[in-house]
Amino acid sequence: MISVIIPTYNSEKFICDTIRSVLRQTCTDYEIIVIDDGSTDHTRELIGNNFPNVRYFYIPNQGVSKARNYGIQKAKGEYIAFLDADDLWLPEKLEKQLRTFDADPELMLVFTEHRVFDSHGIRKAIFSKKERLMKGDIVKNIFLHSRVTTSTVMVRRDVFQEAGYFEENLKAAEDDNLWMRIALKFKIHLLDEVLVHYRATEKSLSRTSGNIFHGVLKNLEIIETTCPDLRKRLGRANIRKKKSDIYFSRGYSYFSCCQYAKARRDFLQSFNYYPKSRSLYYYIFSLLPSSIIEQIRKMKGRYNFLQSRRYVATPEIPVSGRQEHE
Repeated sequence: MISVIIPTYNSEKFICDTIRSVLRQTCTDYEIIVIDDGSTDHTRELIGNNFPNVRYFYIPNQGVSKARNYGIQKAKGEYIAFLDADDLWLPEKLEKQLRTFDADPELMLVFTEHRVFDSHGIRKAIFSKKERLMKGDIVKNIFLHSRVTTSTVMVRRDVFQEAGYFEENLKAAEDDNLWMRIALKFKIHLLDEVLVHYRATEKSLSRTSGNIFHGVLKNLEIIETTCPDLRKRLGRANIRKKKSDIYFSRGYSYFSCCQYAKARRDFLQSFNYYPKSRSLYYYIFSLLPSSIIEQIRKMKGRYNFLQSRRYVATPEIPVSGRQEHE
């Protein structure tokens, strides 16, 4: 049996659609466990009135890692599949992952491709997990690129005995932290097929730019101080490169909000950790008069829009019916 663990916090707009995407699975040997992490909306009533077979647990708000770990402890299945409360599964997701596990007893984690969607439809993919994650050292690739989206992951329950659970002190990067620890010891596999639709919202289990920045820094601190095997595998250069990337990302966020002085500090810090030309380019760019920056940004925005045209959602998970909530 597969235990489907859904952590939720004030997700009344999406939780019903998410649960229905599980109920549409072609594989029927599963249980659904919803861990309500202190919601103050109508999540409890919606689940109780519409999904009587769902195992619902309410806990005080302590974060998504605590909620997932609580769900793992309550799970009865041999396999654990994670699903965030605003994402959707395509109907054959569980069946195809289970078939992959059955074909290779050494596999401990199977994840899939996914696409991002919002009220306008499904966005065209710009990141190939097969090319960016599965070639070379997968532990280092996850560290540098992330993209093992939690809602795509299924694991054998036994893996937690060796690799441990989600790091509850992290508010971001807690998933990458666990996937790296699993990949460090066990065989993992990418099912190279889109079987998950990831909903893009302003909150999305509330990853604001600031939370991501501090969460990733905290993850790096944990790796450097308490995970010697993982630290050795990643190497000092990759850790500095990751620090460079997160400072650049925060700098770009400041830059996008016209906070150019703060942006310059982060771009410079990014360059100091790992000298990439983009950090230097944006540092120099941010020195220009704001009127010129704005003109260039508008031109770049129009170009990016044309390059990232969206296409219509696939019929398995129609977008209509959710737009009214967004």
